[in-house]
Amino acid sequence: MSAKNINSISEFLLHAGTEYHVYDMGRRLVPTDAQAFLDIENGAAYAPYPRQQHAWFGIVFWNKHASTQHYIWFVKLPLDEQGLVVAAARNHFLDIIVDALGQSVADDSEKAQTLPDNPYSFVPGQTLLAQFNAMVKTALSQPLSEDAQKVEAYIQAPQLVDWQQLSMQSVADFVCSLPSHDKRESLVDAFVKNHGLYSDVFLNTMMEMCENIALHEAMETLFINRLTSNTDISLAALRGLSTQEYSPTINKTLTELLKNENAQRIDVLSVVAARHFEQFDDELLASFLEQAAFVDAQEAHNGALFSGFFSDLVQIPKLRRQVLTLLHSPQKSKTLSSAFEKLFAQARQ
Repeated sequence: MSAKNINSISEFLLHAGTEYHVYDMGRRLVPTDAQAFLDIENGAAYAPYPRQQHAWFGIVFWNKHASTQHYIWFVKLPLDEQGLVVAAARNHFLDIIVDALGQSVADDSEKAQTLPDNPYSFVPGQTLLAQFNAMVKTALSQPLSEDAQKVEAYIQAPQLVDWQQLSMQSVADFVCSLPSHDKRESLVDAFVKNHGLYSDVFLNTMMEMCENIALHEAMETLFINRLTSNTDISLAALRGLSTQEYSPTINKTLTELLKNENAQRIDVLSVVAARHFEQFDDELLASFLEQAAFVDAQEAHNGALFSGFFSDLVQIPKLRRQVLTLLHSPQKSKTLSSAFEKLFAQARQ
């Protein structure tokens, strides 16, 4: 197989005789259909969930005629200023995999799993990797970990199960199965009723693992209550409230959160930007950037923090026009006007 005959990652996988699933791993963990992925890697469509000026993907592929072995690549592709994949980088990655593998994917070689060192591969964090594994197993109708049953037992009777026996992967597996679980209602009822009895470690892990599933209304209410129930902000609850659709309830929750002095922290703002950009109406967007400007000044980042958040948000396709409109709005606050002036002053240097 020659790199000259291959024009995309998708084409390589097809020519190699594999079937494959693609997952966007940028700001959310989202299944991406084959045509959408092809359009994104060819620069015909914007990466919907960019992060740090890259599009992030998990690609699971297999040759069903050769074996039951599944392979995984984690690939990040740089984006241009418009949010489109840089073709030269994608082509460079193609050269690397074609030179390294040739037809070996079709031959079911172990080399398919371990690509040579290259600037486009990445290793997901532990939490994201557990969520990815759970989602892939569910999509491929593979059995979840046996320990997921222990999670179910702990949720129902925390006094009878040692939470320290529960792995992060087992919690991820359980959470991924919850939306279609035949005992979903009773398990949610038990979780809400018993949440005060759970280990804080387990509860935080459980909430974090919920960030990529459709959250039950009762669990959403619980997470909102836990978000600011203590003097500190619960980052786990904030992550767990992430949703792919606009939610008036969560929008209101975030609007109130950003008025809280305890939320004037980089970690809180980072989770809001990464997980809740779907909730950014004009008011919440302005409030968020004002807080970013305030924290930037308070912690003496000299505009770098504000610039980072602005650059990050303006590259999201759904937010680009909204962010640019705010940038040029004569009605924006003095705080934002000053932050934007500093941003452009630094850009001119």
